[in-house]
Amino acid sequence: MTGAEFKTIAANGIWRQNTSIVQILGLCPLLAVTTNAVNGIMLSLATILVMAMSN
Repeated sequence: MTGAEFKTIAANGIWRQNTSIVQILGLCPLLAVTTNAVNGIMLSLATILVMAMSN
């Protein structure tokens, strides 16, 4: 595997074809309607925990 192939595969896996990032971006409206910073932080931590455990 050449360096260019590795970069292409890595870019696809991290940015272009990563369903986790798409799902997190889908939560943006949910984060926008949180009433205070504590709720937003807790929601973010819960999301990170779920995403870490599912991958």
